[in-house]
Amino acid sequence: MPIPILEPSARETALRIRRRVQAVEGVKGCEVALLSTGKKPHVRVTLALEGSPGPERAHAICAGVDHEVRKLVPNSRVSILSGTGGREDGQVWKLVERIAENEPGSRGAHNIYVRREGNEVGVDFHLEVAAPLGEKEARQVASQVERKLKAADPKISEVVVHRETAADRVSSEWWGHGIETRLYVEHLMRRFPDLRLASPPVIRRMSDGRLRVALRVAFDRDPGQEQAESAVSGLEAAVMSGDGSIAKVEVARVTGEPKTRRRKRTG
Repeated sequence: MPIPILEPSARETALRIRRRVQAVEGVKGCEVALLSTGKKPHVRVTLALEGSPGPERAHAICAGVDHEVRKLVPNSRVSILSGTGGREDGQVWKLVERIAENEPGSRGAHNIYVRREGNEVGVDFHLEVAAPLGEKEARQVASQVERKLKAADPKISEVVVHRETAADRVSSEWWGHGIETRLYVEHLMRRFPDLRLASPPVIRRMSDGRLRVALRVAFDRDPGQEQAESAVSGLEAAVMSGDGSIAKVEVARVTGEPKTRRRKRTG
C-alpha cells in the first residue's frame, strides 16, 4: 500500500520560511505568520534589519525575502513589515495599517518599512487602492493617508506611498516576483539623475527561479556616447549587485533607435 505524501504543517512551513529569511543578507531577525485569507496563502513576515538601511537598501533586502518566501509558498500573498524591530516600530506599523484600512478608496497597506533618524520617523509602504479609481482619485487617497499619519504621530516627518491596484497585486502574486523588486529598481534610479525610466520595469521569473529585469531608459539630454555607456553600465551593475534574486538585467536605451545591453549573473 503506497504511503501518502503529507503536506507540511503550517508550523513546519513557517519554520522553513524563517530559516530562509534569516539567511538573507541584511536581516537581523524575523517572525513569520501564516494567515488564512481564503484560497490564497498569505504569509506575513516581520523583519528586524541590520543597522539603519535607507529605503533603497531596505527594498533590496525585502525583495530577497519576498523571493525566498515564494520559493516555498508559490503564488502566495506576501506582506512584509520591516524596520529595527522594536516595539515603537510595531506601533507605527499598526497605525499605518489602521489609517489605510479605514480610508475610503483604500484597500489597505502592506510592505511597511519604518526608519528612524533621531526623534524623526520615516514611513515607506504600499497602498492598495480600489481598481475603479483614476489617477487623480488614487493620488488623493494617498495624500489623505499621508496627512492623517502625520497628524496622528507628530514624529512622522516623511511618508513615501507606493500606490498599486488590486490588479497589480494579483499580477504580482501570479508571476511570483512581488512588487519589491520593481520598487528597488525605481529607488536605484535616484542614483542616476540623468537617466529616467521610459516605461515601468518588466520583471519575470526564469526557469531556475531567479528573475530577469528588463528596463527601458532615456536621457533627458544627450550626454555623449561615453557618458551614456558609463551611466547604463553603472545602472546594470547596481541592479545586479543589490539583489541576489536577479539573474539577468537587460537595459534598452531609448533614443531614435534603442540600444540594448544585457548583463547576466554568472555562477
